Amino acid sequence: MPKMPKQVKRVGEKTLQILSLLLYHASNSKVVTMLILLLTFSIALLLRLTPMKWGIYLNEFDPYYEYYLAEKVIEHSKNSILDGIIWWFSWWFDKHEKDTLFWAPFGRDLRRTSQPGAALFSSTIYWILNRLGFDVSLYTVHAFVPPIGAATAVFIAYLLGKEIKDERVGVFSALMISLSWSYIYRTNFGAKHEGIAIPFMLLGFYLFLKAYRKSSNLYSILAGLSFGMVVLSWGAYLYPWNLIALIGIIWLILHPSDVRFAKVFFITNIITQLFIAITPRFGSKIAFYSVVAVLPIVTSITSLLVIIGHFAKIFVRKNLRIAVLSTSIALTVVLLVAWKLGAVSSIAGRILAIVVPIWREVGVTTVAEHAIPGWASFYSDYSTIILFAIFGGLIAFLRAKHDLPSMFSALLIMTSAYAASSMARLTLLLAPSIALLGTYGYIEILDSVFPILCAKEKYRTLKRRKVSKEPIVVSLIIITLLLLPPFINARPIVNSHQPPLILSSSIPLIRYNYEYTDWLSALEWIKNNIPENTIIATWWDYGYWISVNTRRKTTCDNATLDTKQIQRIARAFLSSEDEALKIFKELGVEYVVVYEPFQAQILQYFGIRVYYSVLYPALGGDLAKSVQMARWIGEDPAKYIYGYGEGKYAYIEVQGRRIPLLVPANTPEAKNATLYHLLFVKMHERTRFIFEPFFSGQPIQGYNGPVFTIPQPKHFKLVYASQPNGWVLVFKVLYNTTSTGNP
Repeated sequence: MPKMPKQVKRVGEKTLQILSLLLYHASNSKVVTMLILLLTFSIALLLRLTPMKWGIYLNEFDPYYEYYLAEKVIEHSKNSILDGIIWWFSWWFDKHEKDTLFWAPFGRDLRRTSQPGAALFSSTIYWILNRLGFDVSLYTVHAFVPPIGAATAVFIAYLLGKEIKDERVGVFSALMISLSWSYIYRTNFGAKHEGIAIPFMLLGFYLFLKAYRKSSNLYSILAGLSFGMVVLSWGAYLYPWNLIALIGIIWLILHPSDVRFAKVFFITNIITQLFIAITPRFGSKIAFYSVVAVLPIVTSITSLLVIIGHFAKIFVRKNLRIAVLSTSIALTVVLLVAWKLGAVSSIAGRILAIVVPIWREVGVTTVAEHAIPGWASFYSDYSTIILFAIFGGLIAFLRAKHDLPSMFSALLIMTSAYAASSMARLTLLLAPSIALLGTYGYIEILDSVFPILCAKEKYRTLKRRKVSKEPIVVSLIIITLLLLPPFINARPIVNSHQPPLILSSSIPLIRYNYEYTDWLSALEWIKNNIPENTIIATWWDYGYWISVNTRRKTTCDNATLDTKQIQRIARAFLSSEDEALKIFKELGVEYVVVYEPFQAQILQYFGIRVYYSVLYPALGGDLAKSVQMARWIGEDPAKYIYGYGEGKYAYIEVQGRRIPLLVPANTPEAKNATLYHLLFVKMHERTRFIFEPFFSGQPIQGYNGPVFTIPQPKHFKLVYASQPNGWVLVFKVLYNTTSTGNP
């Protein structure tokens, strides 16, 4: 047998050494953890990037406005991106200009009414990439920032879980948050600021706890900076700001001599308050003189009292606790009295609706995402992990008195669950809490059971009876199976394929063949055919889409800033055409845009196509929104929508199937409403509606509901119906004519 060449032998030995080294490191727990986290990050990112299959689009509505803000930052970045950032925060010293592209004709002070976080992030990244030679658009960068930012929460959830208990909680929390649909939905490709705010909020929590554990001023500063980024990005910055303050005041009452905590909180909070104070939307009034600042201010003063009491040796321990408690109560009472007297800023309606859900203004109740969610919504989002989160929260609560991470965990799950129960959009806020406390609860169960399984003797009950280990193993298997549904849930994977709302005309779909591109069609027509500086009246839901994509002015938008102007538009839509003309003329309106996703049905015997609106939330257009319009102006929606508030509805029976319908009420108010004249305009593609009489005044066969006709518009000329379905209608306002000549 020939001998192996020495070179080949050496290569083989080197290969074996490398393989041995790789196997050695692969068995290292840190390497395994790192690989799991990288895999989890990849899953989180890919799920969020799936909508890219439809093209580069921003999703929902707010991202379009934030993209517009990013354009403004770049526009003012003459020499450096710092110029744009300085421009934003120099609002305090500049002339407060208004942009009439929004809330025309009066305009909107962009910096005074907006948070710049998302815009600053995307514009800064865009500026850096362009300086490095990458040919990429700001629009594309803005679409990528939220999903990438949101996916980094995987690593931060790991660090926070590890800080709360151990590495196991960290790894499971990372995996759980990567698959949370309530988190994915709000932070997918083209989404808005939550993809930035949530990771920074979790990072702030982690740094705060670590600052306390290590007694580090540096980590305290970093925690404050993290919360500061939340302030710049998210209106819900009030939650982490007040949560940390709540933890602080309770901890200091229980541990009045804990100077280490007092220092950490004081440093973190003062930096957070400075961010609030320098942000034009909030300013020093919100940071220091508002009811939302009461708890942070009380905790800061209490922390200062603890620090002074420690170094000056003014109080003994017992007296210090009394001093802390009495000071906290006194300060709270004083600030609340000042708020009642108007000396400090009041609380916004949306915030008040979260704190006290039964106190809801019309502007809050008319927005779908401000509704109170039901149990089905929670279970759909989080499944059986809720049970483990409740158990984990209970364990944390029992340990909270002597352990800061446990107190943080207990208050985190309680407060986020309360907030999410008060407002549907805040189910997003609950996602990190469920991930952390759910895995925390599961690991606690494992830690309790494994010592029993590893014991040599049989387990003894309280009655001293010996129990075999088999039932315990079976119980553990069942408990583990209860944890599996969130991990094997196909919903995040399936739903991540939904096209952007602007591409599907706000219809949530999974299977889509570009059959509902009406809004894209309408926006393109508006951009190419309506002159610049023209004011368009529309309901506020579509304001951002029209203003940003066409650069034509709109009267109201998704910010719902001006209640009076929204009420004027609502009144114009639900009043007579003469009244609508007066309102539109005062606002300088030249065009009106309405939207209704009509469905069609061909009559079996006559081959006639009739159109109707389905009573289904996902297919809601301006007809469904007219209910909220009525509420905005204090009118009874039952005057406009058939069966509203009576528990009945119109319907049509087709092949043994009953389809619930949304139809106008047969009332003078509904027949006179300008909005309905516009929605039910007759055109070549759409000539008959379901509620209209067929032969001899009789209803269409199978239809059950009111039978009447809606007058055609006299002072509005239909100039464009969107393609391919005619869902978006553009009308020219005719102030000096009596007939439009609509087809």
